[in-house]
Amino acid sequence: MRKEVFQMDEKKEKKSMKNNLEYFWMYYKLPFIAGMIVVILAMYFLITTLTTKDTALSVMLIDCHTEMSGEEMAEEYMDTAGIDKKKYQVQIQNNLMFQGTDSGSYSMTSLSKFMADIGSELLDVCGMLKDDFIKYDGSQTWTDLRKYLTDKQMEELKDRLLTADDGRVIGILADDLPVLQAEECYTNKETEAAIGIIYNAPHKDEAVKYLLYLAGVK
Repeated sequence: MRKEVFQMDEKKEKKSMKNNLEYFWMYYKLPFIAGMIVVILAMYFLITTLTTKDTALSVMLIDCHTEMSGEEMAEEYMDTAGIDKKKYQVQIQNNLMFQGTDSGSYSMTSLSKFMADIGSELLDVCGMLKDDFIKYDGSQTWTDLRKYLTDKQMEELKDRLLTADDGRVIGILADDLPVLQAEECYTNKETEAAIGIIYNAPHKDEAVKYLLYLAGVK
């Protein structure tokens, strides 16, 4: 008898729980789902914030034509410069092209990326073919290197410096820079290239170190 009463009570309890769940799902389904989405998004942004590394340097090497990846280039620089890889990252984009492609849309995409990163103050250093480099200085895109290089460094680089008509030193000729040669970037003998620091670069000190690294100058 007791067993039968216990089984009946158990069935009633299960039925009551089922009714409660059905009631909850019917009337509170949307708030519950919305709450879960908020929790998931909050956890995602928290994890992203805790794991995202600060950018120490951002570089574009346009029309570089190397088989070496930007990640490998960045890794080499960080090792040489002693940058803490746990805290910082270096971004080097070397797959963009203004010239040497039959796809006009790809060139426009590269140009849009170049202009967007400058406008957003995300880009520190950029290299490209010399004619393009001079053309994009029409609005004084490049930082005057005289402000950041010592007299000794200027002297060591004097045969490689690119000077604008108004006397500003806007870049360094890139073709014979030791690191870029080793990375087989800008090695085409039929063209010249230059590299410089963007006027609104967010990491100018690191950008100067990178140029000196490329040139093998301390």
